[in-house]
Amino acid sequence: MTHSETSDIDVKDLSFINNIKSMAVIGTSKKRNFFFFRNHAENFKGKLYAVNPNIKEIPGFDKNMIYPSLSAIPGEVDFVFISVPPSLILEVMDECVEKGVKLASVFTAEFSDSGTEEGRKLERELLRRAKNKVRLLGPNGLGLYYPKLGIAWRPKFSPKSGDIAFLAQSGGICNLVIYGGNQLGLHFSKVFSFGNGTDLDFVDLLYFLINDPETKVILCYIEGIKKERGVELKKILKQNKKPIAIVRGGQTETGSIAAKTHTATLSGENHIWNAIFTQYNIIELDSIEQLLSFAYLIELYGLFDLKNLAVISSSGGYGVILVDLIEKAGMKVPPFSPDIQKQITQLFHTLGTSSKNPLDVSAQVFNSETFYKIIDSALSDTNIDGMIVDLPSFYFNSDLSFRTRLDKTFEDEMIETLTLGHKHKKPLIPIIKRINCPEDWERLLKKLFEKNVPVFGDPHEFIPLLPKISKYIRNKKN
Repeated sequence: MTHSETSDIDVKDLSFINNIKSMAVIGTSKKRNFFFFRNHAENFKGKLYAVNPNIKEIPGFDKNMIYPSLSAIPGEVDFVFISVPPSLILEVMDECVEKGVKLASVFTAEFSDSGTEEGRKLERELLRRAKNKVRLLGPNGLGLYYPKLGIAWRPKFSPKSGDIAFLAQSGGICNLVIYGGNQLGLHFSKVFSFGNGTDLDFVDLLYFLINDPETKVILCYIEGIKKERGVELKKILKQNKKPIAIVRGGQTETGSIAAKTHTATLSGENHIWNAIFTQYNIIELDSIEQLLSFAYLIELYGLFDLKNLAVISSSGGYGVILVDLIEKAGMKVPPFSPDIQKQITQLFHTLGTSSKNPLDVSAQVFNSETFYKIIDSALSDTNIDGMIVDLPSFYFNSDLSFRTRLDKTFEDEMIETLTLGHKHKKPLIPIIKRINCPEDWERLLKKLFEKNVPVFGDPHEFIPLLPKISKYIRNKKN
């Protein structure tokens, strides 16, 4: 079944996903403390059922939600989460087809991922039994996280919707991205964990997200695709207009072997992937942490093009380190224009400081009014595209032993200063190091996120990303 709007692209129709109204967790058990059922029950906005012939009650839930089989449930069931032993999976799939289920997430493993002919045979039979009527996520995957509808396979996934989507074969990585993103204040439109991808694969799901009105940014972790899907992937990417960032597993010989045992996917062939990323302006990243940092930056500042940066540091030595990192990444830390340099120099009055780029403010940082003016002037320079500000977290601790003087207005005034990037429409990125006072760091992270300012604890978390984002913008213009 192909999408009605594109007869020349072989992808499966997933238009029903945004309208899921009922779901069942099949195989929920006391042994796992009804884990997946309880988690979906946290926020699901439709009708939810538990299916297990051996369960009569679940503590805290109405008995009318529990059924011995899928067929025993009155009315329609749009979506099922299946967690049964492999020996029962075909029988359950037959029930799904008969019930008219639209989407099945198969958590059960030991199919092609087992590396055995028996597992591969069972996976082929599972697909055959679905009869192209039930769309499958998995097997060996966690399925769908859709906060707008309250679909969530783990506890305390944020129920708040955003416009970032994530697509991965690995369920564990999906957990890291969702929890990690939520901690940063990021929220998701949809997350797909598709495991072995025997039915719905990377190409199908990517096409859906590219055309999903609820999604603006697409993040991916991929270990590979079936070779015969390469042509469809290129067709889809050719029509894409959304930023896509990908972390690719299995690039080395050992990593490729690990990917094959993880999701039975063919990876490797780096030259082909590199050509695809270049041709279709895909942002390739190296780690899940970079993927989150990328989303964090563009969520708060949008996409940007940085060539020349200003650096302001409370330590001259650390400022030098930042300059080296910035210039090694392909950007510049140039002198300020003469008029701006004159303005900034007049604002410096403490011995041992430096008013040139990189700016070394030292203890003058505690004069928050002057600090505001210095940053305001630097960002007004037309030669400067953005700024990195270095501040250790202990500067914000209320204990006088960490500070030369106690000023109760310091933190609020400093937070206001760090929002100046939005005034000048240039990214201002603070590094507030997680040193000695982690509780202060957490507080500042939340306060600054409310002001749409990203905070990092280490320059390596974001400096390598800046030229990648800039390159994406330049390629898009061209």
